[in-house]
Formats: sequence, structure tokens, C-alpha cells
Amino acid sequence: MNQQHYPKELVQEIVMNAGLVLLEAGSEAFRVEDTMFRMARHLGYPNNQCYVSSTIINFALDIDDNIRVYRVKKRDTNLGDIHYVNNVSRMLEKGQITAEEALKRIRTIHESPLPYSLPFKMIAAGLISVFFSYLFSGAKEDIIATFIAGAIGYCIVELLHSWTSVKFIAEIVAACAIALIAVYNQMLLGGDTLNIAIISAVMPIVPGVLITNAIQDLFLGQLLVGISKGLEATFTSIAIGVGVGIVLLIFS
Repeated sequence: MNQQHYPKELVQEIVMNAGLVLLEAGSEAFRVEDTMFRMARHLGYPNNQCYVSSTIINFALDIDDNIRVYRVKKRDTNLGDIHYVNNVSRMLEKGQITAEEALKRIRTIHESPLPYSLPFKMIAAGLISVFFSYLFSGAKEDIIATFIAGAIGYCIVELLHSWTSVKFIAEIVAACAIALIAVYNQMLLGGDTLNIAIISAVMPIVPGVLITNAIQDLFLGQLLVGISKGLEATFTSIAIGVGVGIVLLIFS
């Protein structure tokens, strides 16, 4: 292990930026803390202390060192960024890159634009909805409506999340739009697979990664983070149900 002590400011920037990218990309708290600890230990601070919640990163290079805090304002699911930061961490530990190069790469990851455009993600969401319709034995007549509903619902969530910081409103509006499309499709084509079409179309906006991370954090002893993520996933699911329920009550 490299025992060289790098400047405190450099190590703090590397470790805090790595944790920030991981948390914003939707990583579980245990992975964030473990990556930060390993990087700081390799850079000469084996007694470093870090604590991560859903929105806060606390880090100190030593037990008696000043605590540095980052506030995380946005969170998304970006498995690519998680992979890239983990790769930088491994390369740093193996001595394949310098500390300065690691900081440069992490900042590049953080500042890089999203790899996929909104239209591409809408098409992907629509296809996912169609695949779920197939798994749930949906009707062939509902394929087009399910595709459109899934794509529009995902687009609404993405746009509203970028326009407002108020949570759960986007999911309610998106679920209403999805249910409306499915109801009108049933009015035009008939059939009795309305429930399957709605369930399939809402799957792209269901917080599956958040639920998985919440369970994993709970199993790894991250009780506070696991409970907070679990509550967020629960209320998101409730918001989706409320949006669908409003439309079904109106047209029942």
C-alpha cells in the first residue's frame, strides 16, 4: 500500500468529488463510504472517517481533523458514472494513475453531459413498457398505446424533475397521463386489459433501483439511509398509484 501522504486539500478534493458523483448517480451508501475510505487510505490517511446519508456527505481525513461536508441536491440513476468512478478508484489503488490524474478524471465524469438524449430515453421507456406488457400477457391491440403511454409518462417525469424540486408531483402527473392514454385506448379498441396496459406503462417510472438500494443498505447496517430511501420509494409508488387512481375514479 502506498504510504505517501499527499496534500490534504488534494486528497479531500479527490475523495469528496468521488463520493459526490457516486451519490448523485444513485449508488448505495455503503459503496460510497467504502470507495471514499479506500481512496483516502491509499493516499496516506488510513484513519479517515466518512458518513453518507441520502443528501449529505461528511468526511474527515483523520479522527481529529476538520469535517468537510457536501450537500447533494440532485440524485438520479446513472450506472455508467458509478462504474467510471469505481474504475478510477481501482486504478488509483493499483498505482496506474496519479492522484492528480484521478482528480481530473473524476471531475470530467462529474461534468460530462448525460450520454443519452431525452428522445432516446423516451423510446427506451416505451419499449420497456411493451416488453412488460408481453410478460403480463397483454393484448396485441394495446401495444401502440402502451408504447406511447410509457414514453410520454417517462418524458413527463424527466421534464418536471428538471423544472421543479418538489417531489412526487411529477409521478402523479405522469401516472395520470399514462392512465388517460390507456383509458382512451380501451374506449377506441375495447378489450379488458386496461389494468395490464397501465401497469406495463408505469414500470419505467417505478423506483426499482431506489427500492433495491434501500434493501441493500438496510442489510449492510445503513439503517438511516435505508429507511429514508425506503420511504422515498414508498411515497413515489403511492404518488404513481394516486395518479392512476384519480383517472380511474373519473372514468369509472
